[in-house]
Amino acid sequence: MALAIAASYYMERLGTGARQILKENYQSVKASEDLIITLAKTDQIMSKVCLGKNYNQVILFEILEGQKRVFEHNINSCFANISEPGESEILQQIETEWEDYKNSILEFEFQPERADYYFSVLQRQNEIIRDYLTTLIELNHAAINRKEAAQSELYFQARIWVFVFLIMALVITGVTIVFVPRRVATPILQLADKINQVAKGRYDQRVPVPKQGEMRRVANAFNSMSARLLEFEQLNVSEIKAQKRRIETIIKSLRDGLIILDEQRRIILTNGSASILLNISEAELIGQTMEDLATDHPVIRNLLRSLNTSEGKAVPDRRGKDKFIKVEYENGQVEFYSKEIINVYGKTQGKPDPNKSLGYIVMLKDVTDFKTSDDAKTNFLAVVSHELKTPLSSMNMSLMLLKDKRLGQLNEEQAKIATNMRADVQRLIKMVSELTDLSKVEAGNVNLELEKVLPGDIVEASLRTFDTEFHQKDIRLLKSFEFNQALQLFVDPEKLAWVLNNFISNALRYTPKGGEIDLQVYQNERHLEFAVRDYGEGIDQEQQHKVFQRFVQLRKKNGKKNKEGLGLGLAISKEVIEEHGGEIGVESEVGKGSRFFFRIPLETEPVH
Repeated sequence: MALAIAASYYMERLGTGARQILKENYQSVKASEDLIITLAKTDQIMSKVCLGKNYNQVILFEILEGQKRVFEHNINSCFANISEPGESEILQQIETEWEDYKNSILEFEFQPERADYYFSVLQRQNEIIRDYLTTLIELNHAAINRKEAAQSELYFQARIWVFVFLIMALVITGVTIVFVPRRVATPILQLADKINQVAKGRYDQRVPVPKQGEMRRVANAFNSMSARLLEFEQLNVSEIKAQKRRIETIIKSLRDGLIILDEQRRIILTNGSASILLNISEAELIGQTMEDLATDHPVIRNLLRSLNTSEGKAVPDRRGKDKFIKVEYENGQVEFYSKEIINVYGKTQGKPDPNKSLGYIVMLKDVTDFKTSDDAKTNFLAVVSHELKTPLSSMNMSLMLLKDKRLGQLNEEQAKIATNMRADVQRLIKMVSELTDLSKVEAGNVNLELEKVLPGDIVEASLRTFDTEFHQKDIRLLKSFEFNQALQLFVDPEKLAWVLNNFISNALRYTPKGGEIDLQVYQNERHLEFAVRDYGEGIDQEQQHKVFQRFVQLRKKNGKKNKEGLGLGLAISKEVIEEHGGEIGVESEVGKGSRFFFRIPLETEPVH
């Protein structure tokens, strides 16, 4: 009787433990597997949408909505079967990432470049959720192993107690003592061994299914779980291979050069156009870092500088010398390429995180035709302005001589005509000069004649030009200087004075008679700032970004355009200041005037 009671007690405990394994852990594992398969199907649908015309996108998005409902059903099942510490936190993280993923899918439908968005955002989010689900499965597998160990311990205790009762009732319970423990323990030990094999990635493991009893349910559940895991592994591997082939096909079909880098700037994918441009085979490029290749390759050095600039590791090229990449081939052919670098970031709480770099996409576009046309335009401007300057100067001198009374007296009407003609000629001379300066800027011929000069000398040289105009318009000039009088700048003084002249000329144009103009020079730790402020009409906020563009002439308050010049003065000023490594800008408010300024980096040396 005692033997029967002990055996019944331990059998009940073993059966209860098996049911707990099935109820608490296997259901979570099964639901997690279904979630992974749903994610794989969702990702497959998104990749098909990227292929465009080969698939009906309306049907694909309808199927996608169905997969969303399946996913949310399964995740609710996971929440209903929480049994292990940490399982709730993982599920909450999965639920958060799923919400971000759904929002990204909604944005995906309206993206003009779906393939880029799929590879840089959706695929990464899908992988993050899969990683969390894999962690959840591993957590439940560990729990199954732990509970199995407890069952084995219980089995060991059962053997001890049964053995004790066997000693007490050797004759009566001899046969029972031999067979009962083996019948209970063997399937459990077999199951434990198979679970260990599955944990090592061998998903083809199966256990014999008893004809009846609790172990029948456990065996069926284990076999079903192994079969689903094997199915998912095969699906995942084939899907990854298919996606890789699709990505490579799309990239290799692009006419523009494309290089994809990982977070370590190692080349992981490229296409034939980039290989031809770099004159390096695709096989030699894959796996190399940009730093290793830059040593002997000028084009890659150019790209590396741009990468450093995009990360804030280098000072931007304000002068635009790295705007185009020039490639010279052995046959003498020259091509120009523009470059675009896209930083790809991971997400933190649903937002791009600059601290989680996933890599870079480098696009190289052939702009040879554009560059050739632009150079031709620049050469045309240079030739035309040069050819016009000499006859215009001759006309100006001739008109000036006509007004000289020593050469003859003009009547009042003739003098008026000569004055108007000279004003028009001088305006044309100014336009031609601006075109000449523009052609030099575009050709990269803004040669700075650098010398050490006092800021005050630049200001005085500029103001001497406008003494008469200030007096004629009765405009007061208010000076505000706050800088070290011993400070010297290593600059081109004539060009900086020309920029300051441009500011003052504009201020005089828009300042009414009897008004005021402020001239300010300020120094701080990094730069010296020159500024001219007027109290005229001011510039609308929406128009301020245009004032430094070429051929832009803003309308006056009366709606008329300024007829003086071509609208090149401020554009050329911008080039001059940036050639010095400085910056230029405007602060303005309608009805309150404008403040134009430029800043020059400091290079100081005391005057002896």
